[in-house]
Amino acid sequence: MTDQTWQDRIVAEFGDGYPVEQIAARYGLTVEQVYAVVAHEVAPPPPVYYGPPPGPGWHSPYAQPGHPGHPPAPGHPGHPPAPGYPAPPPPPGFRDPEVIVADYSEGHDVRLIAGRHALTVEQVYAVVRQTLGDSPR
Repeated sequence: MTDQTWQDRIVAEFGDGYPVEQIAARYGLTVEQVYAVVAHEVAPPPPVYYGPPPGPGWHSPYAQPGHPGHPPAPGHPGHPPAPGYPAPPPPPGFRDPEVIVADYSEGHDVRLIAGRHALTVEQVYAVVRQTLGDSPR
């Protein structure tokens, strides 16, 4: 035996296409009450209000370094280099500049390319310049 409530059975019968008048008569309700039960049981839950988002510079006191909610440390691969300084070279063992150039030439988002290869955006541009021979000397 299932643990269905009478509300669940009304929703099921309504969903199966039974006439609302028959459902109402079977459960001793009015047509409006049947519609109200269905609307209540099928409607999404009300949104939860958590308050306004925190301001810039706010970090969760529960976040640990390396986890979401905590900014990457300077020098970490996810931290962009300071403005005005050249991008650091690709990490050791980096072996697929052709893939990066192909993705870049196909118009893929540079941030996505960088994320796929654990590089910064500046490093992606440097790889493209080096591979195509337009590297500044």
